[in-house]
Amino acid sequence: MLATIAVAAAAAVVAGCGGGDSGGETVRIEIPPNASELVAQGKNVPGVPDRIVGTVGDTLVIDNRDSSTQFVAGYSISPGQSLKIPLNRAGDYETNCSAHEDRSLRMSISE
Repeated sequence: MLATIAVAAAAAVVAGCGGGDSGGETVRIEIPPNASELVAQGKNVPGVPDRIVGTVGDTLVIDNRDSSTQFVAGYSISPGQSLKIPLNRAGDYETNCSAHEDRSLRMSISE
C-alpha cells in the first residue's frame, strides 16, 4: 500500500495542476522495441535512464516504441504512443517505471 501511495503522490506532484506551454525544456525518453523482453531477462534497457533531471517548467515526454504497454509515474503508455507530463513542482521523487527491472524511476526537479 505504501508503494501505491508513493506512486500516486509522485504522479500528482510531477503533473502538478497545470498544462500548456511553459516555455521550459523537453526531457525526452524513448522506450525502445523489445524493452519488455529485456526487462523480463533482467537486463538494462538502453536509452532509459534510472534518473531524470529537470527544472520546473520542463516537460517529460515518453515515447513507447515497445510492443507492450509501459507504465510510468502512474500513467499507461500504449505501444506507439507518447505521453507528455509537465514538471510543475520541485523535489526529488521515486515513481514506477515498467521499463526498469526494479520497476522504479527517480526524478529530480529543481526550481
